[in-house]
Amino acid sequence: MKYSLSKLAMLGLFVAAPAVPAAMAAPGDSRAPKTLMERWAVGTPGPGAGLPGWYSKTPDVHVHQPKNLAPIPVAEIDLLRRRAMVAFDALMQQPSLRDVRGTSLQADVNISVVPTLDGVRLVGATFSIRAKSVVEGRPKTVLRDGRYIDPSEEGAVLNVFLNPYDMMARRQVQAEGVEGGGLQVRTGSAYGFYIADRLPDYDAKSEYAWVPRPLALELQNDRSWYQPGAAGVHPLLVHMSSYSHENDELRSDRLDPERPAARLAAAMFMTDWEDVRRRMKAVA
Repeated sequence: MKYSLSKLAMLGLFVAAPAVPAAMAAPGDSRAPKTLMERWAVGTPGPGAGLPGWYSKTPDVHVHQPKNLAPIPVAEIDLLRRRAMVAFDALMQQPSLRDVRGTSLQADVNISVVPTLDGVRLVGATFSIRAKSVVEGRPKTVLRDGRYIDPSEEGAVLNVFLNPYDMMARRQVQAEGVEGGGLQVRTGSAYGFYIADRLPDYDAKSEYAWVPRPLALELQNDRSWYQPGAAGVHPLLVHMSSYSHENDELRSDRLDPERPAARLAAAMFMTDWEDVRRRMKAVA
């Protein structure tokens, strides 16, 4: 089910997310590829070459109501949507995603009841931006609202998980270090960053420095993002992934900085996620 903004307004539960300034560049993630950051973080970078790419003015909201369980209350849906909008606003003001060329950007918010290890009810929300190549002359490149998109492209995806329980429970997530108030993680070669009111224990000198399952067991009971006053740590995971070869090229600083995946990675590295999370928490 897709909830439009007008539908939420009719239900009396739509409240616009507060206007926010562009997120300041993050203090720095030591993993950020040098060439990528030189392209997008120095001076006043231009939008790049190629056709002007279509981009979402606001995310589409998709609510996946359970068939045999109590529905997700509209108040919870609206709170999650408005909190996700803070991430959308911050990312779309980063240089690599502003007035994009050669790339289109589709933003979505998906909200659903997430199956958990212990069978407890948990509502999860994922904000995502999918970036696709836009190449002049391709038969499937079409004009939309004065800009261009190729719907057939698979593209790269940047996900912001408001409670990353599912990732921690079902994916092979590895820790890489603690920096800037967050836990640097990866899935394969793909970059991620986890932040919360309280970080999990991590000892880089230990043979088993960190494993995700204990965190998943905690997160399955965390409702802090959608139930005001509920116990929890407001956990947030930012994760960017593309084709495996592009993830590898990004890691080795060989990926063209204007590729869709590179643009998403630059936006991820340049966004101050602790500031974004703080402003998300302030949305009531």
